[in-house]
Amino acid sequence: MKTMPARWLSKTLTALAVVVATVSGSRVSAGPQSQDLLDLMSQGKTQTDLGNYDAAIRALDAIVARPDVPPEFRLEALVRLGVARRASLDFEGAVQAFERVANSRELDAAGKALLVQALGEGLPGTKRWAEIWPRVSFAVDRSRVKRPTMTVVWPDAAASRRVAGDSVTVNLQDADLGELYRLIADVSGLNVVVFPGVHGKVTLEAQNEPWELVLGLALSPNGLASQREDNVLLVAPPDKIRPARSFRGRRVDLDFRDTDLRKALAEIAQLGGATVTVDPAVSGGVTLRLHQVRWDHAFDIVARVNGLEWNEEGKALQVTLPTP
Repeated sequence: MKTMPARWLSKTLTALAVVVATVSGSRVSAGPQSQDLLDLMSQGKTQTDLGNYDAAIRALDAIVARPDVPPEFRLEALVRLGVARRASLDFEGAVQAFERVANSRELDAAGKALLVQALGEGLPGTKRWAEIWPRVSFAVDRSRVKRPTMTVVWPDAAASRRVAGDSVTVNLQDADLGELYRLIADVSGLNVVVFPGVHGKVTLEAQNEPWELVLGLALSPNGLASQREDNVLLVAPPDKIRPARSFRGRRVDLDFRDTDLRKALAEIAQLGGATVTVDPAVSGGVTLRLHQVRWDHAFDIVARVNGLEWNEEGKALQVTLPTP
């Protein structure tokens, strides 16, 4: 996982009260606190913002050490302590603070959301978070001895992430994933194809990060994955992602708007000088726009997103329903 800039993390944590309220209906630090505790928390936030990490650490350490601190308040202080220690380049101290949060018996949905975003991850929409938060876990990576990190282990998501691509800056607050897809299509010049039924929301802020990393940070919380094939980026559940294959047909432009599926397949095959036989049970419609995609790749995309199988013998294509 890429370490996020300290000021970005500080800004994220400052705004987290709104995010956590969306997720759980209450703030992590809700409830009456003594004024001295509130002052220490405020000092920790402010000094982190100003880059005075030693002062921030002292204030947050003081909260953590107090025996009378409510569990939720202590967990927030530990998360902020981890951020301050990481910003001061004390990576081991940061991981230790984060581990105390991750292993706490008092850790609830709101506290876990706070830790997830402190680690630089996106947060899914309210409904999905309510469903998955008990299954969200954390792992410590000590492969770099002097720079250990904690990562989020998302349920139902692919483990690997690419960090290539032009840099993007995003500030998404409970935004539909479609907003991110449009941005990535503009930045990358790729044709973004989203499988039917795929949806989700994300809260994510990133400054000048590779777009493939940002995409992964948004997809993983939603149990989704992506795959790049030539100039096409597919977004789908992980079980729909298959090993990439190569296509050699000539490049074509397509613009289908609620076009009959059988007709669309026939038109694409014709562009490649091929004929197609479609199982009589196949039906449906296609709405899809592709730019300069190889015709056989386009044919494969239309078949795949509709759950169909196909094979070819020379210039004769055959489309069938999947075998039960």
